[in-house]
Amino acid sequence: MGSSDGDRRSPSGDSHYRALRLLEVLAGMDQPATLPAIAAAAGLSTPSTYRVLRSLHQQGFLDHIGRSGYRIGPRSIALASLIGPAPALMNRAKPVLARLSAMAEETATLHLRSGQQRTMILAVEPANNPEHRVVRKRERSPLTSGCSGLVILANLPEADAEAIIDSGLSPRRKSVVRRQIMQARSDGYALSFSANHTNMNGVAVALIDPDDGVALSAIALAGSERRMPEARMRSLAGPLVAAASDLAPRVAAILGPRSATRLEGSDVVVQDLADEL
Repeated sequence: MGSSDGDRRSPSGDSHYRALRLLEVLAGMDQPATLPAIAAAAGLSTPSTYRVLRSLHQQGFLDHIGRSGYRIGPRSIALASLIGPAPALMNRAKPVLARLSAMAEETATLHLRSGQQRTMILAVEPANNPEHRVVRKRERSPLTSGCSGLVILANLPEADAEAIIDSGLSPRRKSVVRRQIMQARSDGYALSFSANHTNMNGVAVALIDPDDGVALSAIALAGSERRMPEARMRSLAGPLVAAASDLAPRVAAILGPRSATRLEGSDVVVQDLADEL
């Protein structure tokens, strides 16, 4: 009797492989995701997908959210914390941010791309600056707003950047963002003035994935507009560029091959990483 997709006698037919494949697929989707959507993304039949998802749910690897579908569960997140990149990323990135923060006496931050947004996953605040920017863990902003988002957007493939710009922005705002990313490409860094936080300015540089030349993250320095006028932000761009050049291949190595491509859709991965750090 014939069989299809995951029921074939092949690697894709092995139940263990299918379980790992479905976890991998779901981790890269907006969650919760429905059964048909997961099956289509994995290239498996709906009955085969349901059987594996039910088993993963029973074992705590997935949560079942009624008609809304499935999301990554606590046991998967716990496993990811044991084998994931958080400790290595902390060891590599935090000393770099600490040096930048001490040098500038401003808040230094690291942001990962999360689909059409960026998520702040790590920050170091200065010790002796009462006006410093106070950060909020897991802070998210669109790539089209703020220096860290803009510099990531400026270093994506042209078609990808245009698709993000065309999504939900007014014609006037699209024109502004296009000018901003053109300037960021020319300068090698991006500036922002009270973009996401009132009376706070910032300067950011992209960390480029050496595998494909695409931005996977950004580092930034931010502070009060009184302490961070345009001239000072531009003077801080040089140290940021040097730090980004040193840190980028280390971050890419921790996140894995072609990590910029994977982070494009792996929002849950970025959010969980922010929690761990």
